[in-house]
Formats: sequence, C-alpha cells, structure tokens
Amino acid sequence: MIDFLLKAVDRDSMEALAKEHDFMDADGNPVPGADFDAGIPVAPPEAMQGELIPGFHFNLRVSGEMEVEQTAGIPQTEKGELLPLRERTRLGLFMDANGTEWVGPNGVTTGITHAGVTFIDPESVATPQRVWQ
Repeated sequence: MIDFLLKAVDRDSMEALAKEHDFMDADGNPVPGADFDAGIPVAPPEAMQGELIPGFHFNLRVSGEMEVEQTAGIPQTEKGELLPLRERTRLGLFMDANGTEWVGPNGVTTGITHAGVTFIDPESVATPQRVWQ
C-alpha cells in the first residue's frame, strides 16, 4: 500500500486531480485500489492551533493494481534506503515536474503544489494527525 497526504484549496481541486490521475471515475467515485479519507476541511489560519495547514486535507491510499501502476519502472530505493514518496511514485513525479515547492506555515512541513493541490512530503511531517484505521 502507498499512502499519500494531500491538501487542496477545495474539494473540486482534489477531485480534478484524482480524476486526472485515474484515482476516481468520471462520477467522482474511487476506482478499485484507491481509497480516500477525504472531506477534512480545516479552519482558516487565524482560528487554527498547532501545526494544521489550512485547506481541504485528504489522504489517498492505493493498493493492488493501482499501487503497481504507481511504482512500475520507477526505482524505489537508493543505497538500500527507500526513496521519498515524491521520487518513487507516478503521482509524486508528476507533481514534482509540474508543481512549485511548498513549505508549510510551520517551516518544517514541505511538499509540492500544482493546480490547487499540495502533495505533502510525508517524511516532513513530524507528528501525523490522521492515521488510517
């Protein structure tokens, strides 16, 4: 399984990315092998506490054939170490090639933003707030 941590300016941006990369069908339903933990709007920055990042947060988990498609032909390790998610998945490589670098308001969390969606580098999140059940 591969877990992606993403943030979008709104639900429409999230769905557009998911459809563009075949995680959702045209009707907005997840395709087999793609599971969403979505719909996590957060308060505007002035109302927030801690390190939450404003926007529409969602987690995407891919498995099975979807996982194979995300990693096929892409090196997964270097010198025995797992590469960052951004370097070892099709979605990560796409975002990296088309987006702009992003640093969260805490100055530690990083990622890449494209078309209203930020692909958050999971290794930059010191204390994840949402965990798959």
